[in-house]
Amino acid sequence: MKNREKTSSKAFRNYYYNLFSFLPFVFLLFTGIVVLRYHGGAPYETKSIGIDGNQWLLVHRVTALVNIPLIIIHLWLNAHWIKKLVTFKMNGKNNGMNLTLFTIFIVCATTGLLAWFVFEGEPLGQVLREVHNKLGLLLIFFFVIHLSNYYKWFLHMTKKYLGKNK
Repeated sequence: MKNREKTSSKAFRNYYYNLFSFLPFVFLLFTGIVVLRYHGGAPYETKSIGIDGNQWLLVHRVTALVNIPLIIIHLWLNAHWIKKLVTFKMNGKNNGMNLTLFTIFIVCATTGLLAWFVFEGEPLGQVLREVHNKLGLLLIFFFVIHLSNYYKWFLHMTKKYLGKNK
């Protein structure tokens, strides 16, 4: 494959973007798991990996603010899928899983943002945070399935990029 083709095709554009956005998203999931310890009752003064609960919460929130646009761009790059979703013209083995992941992400992000920006310190904020925590765990589960569903595509694109595709 020519160099120009590697950088101009939509598949490679998505490939590069997925590589770029993978680690920030994994870090978001990791910080979310750590923050669950504090939401579960551990004192915020207690340190996890050398950082206290308040610092972990701040890191998680900043990481979320970085990841939300990354995920929106990922969805935009796959807008053809969104179009099929809203026009009920989806067909394929991963569509149900993708729809579930998409729905969980939207509700998880919404509950987290509402708990943080709108209902901070109020009883409804605590309820929203609890929903966010549970959905975050589901998000991890479905994200792993999403990765496994597209593993062959990613491996194929990597081989293509390295020029090892026969």
